[in-house]
Amino acid sequence: MRSLSLVFLCFFLSACDGNTRDRRAARGEDYVSDPDHLFFLNTRSRDYRAVGLEEGVDAYRHDELTESDHLLIIDRWIEDRAQLVARDAVLSVSQVLTLRDSLRRQDRSAALEVVEDYLRLVGE
Repeated sequence: MRSLSLVFLCFFLSACDGNTRDRRAARGEDYVSDPDHLFFLNTRSRDYRAVGLEEGVDAYRHDELTESDHLLIIDRWIEDRAQLVARDAVLSVSQVLTLRDSLRRQDRSAALEVVEDYLRLVGE
């Protein structure tokens, strides 16, 4: 019985694919995995006001952002996608990384928190 259990354990471990980054890249830069989505909803979304835009699409605006800061996290949960929108423009991940570096230098904590939450949501 012990050897049979060992055979099944080896079989299941061999079925595991360790190429998470490759799989995520194949799905697109705005792909949101279930664990990342659950983390955002259960821990991070408490700092945001959520608005349902349409079926399967929610927009999150940080409570501490001023009106001049136009940063929204758009959660297309039915498609497993998320976008960061700044002044009505959807940002690519490379643009978001540049924005994060800029916000760090300017010491804008609420806006930086939105950017980091978005990056965590899409697995960056």
